[in-house]
Amino acid sequence: MELFKNEYILLEEENGVIYITVFQLGFTLSSLEVILKEFPRMTISKFLLLKEALEKAEARKIHIGEYKPLITLTMSKDQMTVKIRLNCTVDQLNENKKEYVSKILETLHQNQVKEGILVSVLNEELEVQKDIIIAKGTEPVNGDDAVVRYYKLSDRKPTIREDGKADYYEMNFIDEVKKGDWLGERTPPTEGTPGKTVTGELLMPKKGKEKKFLYDRSTVSEYEENGKWFLKALTDGVVLFNGGKISVGNHLVVEGDVGLQTGNIDFEGSVTVKGIVNTGFSVTARKDISILGEMGVSGIKEIVSYNGDIFIKGGVFGRGKTIIKAAKNIFVKHANECILEAGGDINIGYYSIGSVLRGKNIVADSDKGKIIGGSIEAKGKVVTAILGNKMETKTIIQVEGFNREELQKNLEELLLKYKDQIIKIEKLKRQLEVFESFLDQLNTGQRKDYEEMRNSFEAELVKITVLDDQRKSIMALLETKGEGEVSIQQVAYPETMLQIKNFHKRLHSSVKGTFYADKNNLNFE
Repeated sequence: MELFKNEYILLEEENGVIYITVFQLGFTLSSLEVILKEFPRMTISKFLLLKEALEKAEARKIHIGEYKPLITLTMSKDQMTVKIRLNCTVDQLNENKKEYVSKILETLHQNQVKEGILVSVLNEELEVQKDIIIAKGTEPVNGDDAVVRYYKLSDRKPTIREDGKADYYEMNFIDEVKKGDWLGERTPPTEGTPGKTVTGELLMPKKGKEKKFLYDRSTVSEYEENGKWFLKALTDGVVLFNGGKISVGNHLVVEGDVGLQTGNIDFEGSVTVKGIVNTGFSVTARKDISILGEMGVSGIKEIVSYNGDIFIKGGVFGRGKTIIKAAKNIFVKHANECILEAGGDINIGYYSIGSVLRGKNIVADSDKGKIIGGSIEAKGKVVTAILGNKMETKTIIQVEGFNREELQKNLEELLLKYKDQIIKIEKLKRQLEVFESFLDQLNTGQRKDYEEMRNSFEAELVKITVLDDQRKSIMALLETKGEGEVSIQQVAYPETMLQIKNFHKRLHSSVKGTFYADKNNLNFE
């Protein structure tokens, strides 16, 4: 087929091959380039032969290239994308668009393309001499992972009133549940939606990952209803979490007062006293203790929580002998002539008078809180509105302080341990997922291996919970100003004695502000 001819050259196509015959010298490569623009289907692949033909003009038929098809189609290896290229001019496309669209569809059919053809491109977005995406496969949509939701424990923080102030003696302290109460739910993973390649091959999605409940099987059970799984309490008690595992702990509720009718209370779980604790009696528990009587406690022997928090809604009148001791935090409305010792923080709603307070941080209400007299010992900081009184009652504040650099180093080491523990847990989790994918098919030996692995997994979760508690404790200390802080929101009166780390300060006049230790200095601002 003759494509082009003048007095210098003849361009022909035979069986998809381009030939040139040069009749006389004088035809240049640049002149040929102009011609090629009018014939986009011609492509030159043998440049040396072309150059030699133009230079010798031997009137001999020479192979210089190939004649491309009108439509070139390429398909991605994954059969998800098809591109075409129209080897024609704009004028040719405009003049023959209907015919070209039919040829494109025919080419797609010949290449088994039957899914995801972009009709809008065919009708409105065709371009010449440019790769155009003409068909797209449908990606599979992987299934959603299972979603597990547990009972949310109440925040052990003072209630914030409408005026924005904290109420230290109105708290949701113990999360009590009854037998059969909801403790959690799990939405199973979904299968996902299949996809298709442009050739119609089905692409299967990945099913979402399964997640299992973590719970104490002696106090919590699971059941299925309408495609969802739920947790419920098997007994009355309080909601607890240990290493990520939910359980219902023992809970002793004293409807009235602790006194002659009850005797001293010593309980393995949590204790709630809805009345008061009478003079001379004591309450001890392994977990949390909550005393809800408005009158608080007066002249008692002791209230001790070996592993939890203590909340006394009405405050403490101690007469110099009462001991309130918690492994974690203490929350009281007021403290009069008593001893409060906490492994965590001591939170005071109104005032402390003539008391001994020992804790990580001692925090009284920033608006009304008063600390008057007594001895206050803290690890990180003491915060109060008023310190001492106009009578210049001797008040001693001791803040042990800490080494910030050393604490930050400890935190970094802890975070590395935490990271290693996460890796270990994720590895065990993946191994458990393999077992759980064919749980119903396990033989006796395999099921034993599975149970041992699950026990190991839960033990490692407990370890990471301990590390996380340590992390939170260090982070809380690092929030202290400097390396030990005493913050007075309104006024500190004379005869207040301050010791922060090895710095001593006796107040001779009223002040307001924050004292803090920073390396080798005691600062005030």
